[in-house]
Amino acid sequence: MGEKNVLLTGGTGFVGLNIAERLLKEGWNVVLYARKPLDRRITEELQALPGTLSLELGDVLDQNRMEELLSRYEIRDMIHGAAVTPDEKTEAANPAMIMEVNCMGLLHSLLAAKNHGVRRFLYLGSISAYGRTAFLGKPLEEGVSKGDPYSLYELSKFTGERLLNRLTDLYGMEAYVARIGDVYGPWERPTGVRSHMSLIYQATARALKGQSVLLPRECLQDWVSGPDIAGETLALLEAEKLHYRVYPFCGGTRWTLLEWCRLLKERFPDFSYGLAGENEKADIEVNQTRDNDPMSLIRLKEDTGYEPVDKEIGTAFEHYMEWIDGHRFCLEP
Repeated sequence: MGEKNVLLTGGTGFVGLNIAERLLKEGWNVVLYARKPLDRRITEELQALPGTLSLELGDVLDQNRMEELLSRYEIRDMIHGAAVTPDEKTEAANPAMIMEVNCMGLLHSLLAAKNHGVRRFLYLGSISAYGRTAFLGKPLEEGVSKGDPYSLYELSKFTGERLLNRLTDLYGMEAYVARIGDVYGPWERPTGVRSHMSLIYQATARALKGQSVLLPRECLQDWVSGPDIAGETLALLEAEKLHYRVYPFCGGTRWTLLEWCRLLKERFPDFSYGLAGENEKADIEVNQTRDNDPMSLIRLKEDTGYEPVDKEIGTAFEHYMEWIDGHRFCLEP
């Protein structure tokens, strides 16, 4: 197997592209596996990086296809990121599809990795696996905070973690959960598999057009940028030894969407924003009425030493603005 050969399912999605870009910059050979082709502009940008990029179309329910690719490209490590992130309307219309992709897709990916003898398998999970526990108003602690999932997405991510844990024990695999928090940043764009974009994306897209936004609340979150998710993923792949099954991926600092809007206003004077009053309705799409409690980076720091680059809001904002300058097409499709 190639020492730096990796297969990434859901590789053309928002998070997947951040991971692919970082790995390619570090000289990895990355195979993106997805159901839809990648935009030509994005493909050309990634192909110019030091590593080798390969694009393969397929479904995560097709285990034979994944096993063939694992063998052909001599894959050493595998990252499973393919998932459907539904809203209530999609939940009601396609519950079987959601559970099939998010749970059975993971199962087939794990089995393909096991059959091929993959060294390290990373599952891109979600803070959503905590369900209602994430809204109790206290920090989320691995091994202590218990999951209480309710929505189909929460149930599917919770089930995915338990499925991975069981198969890891059964097969003696080196498989880990990267539990992703409130993510935003480069390469986020409409793809059809997410019910709506992140709150930061929505506000920033409005600012670029000189429009306004009315927020439901200040929205205090432990925001984590796509590039930091990628850096954290690389850290897990390169770590000599990992001691835990689950690693929270977060930014390490909480700040509000309202603060972000203030920075947008300074950059784009025609933009306006505010908080919805008692008799007003917010005009931004939200998927929850409360803010997630913070996770902890202790495990990741202990095993890898990784420190988020976009931890502070000022740095995070400038990095995102620099990226947007050359990628307006992602926010103005």
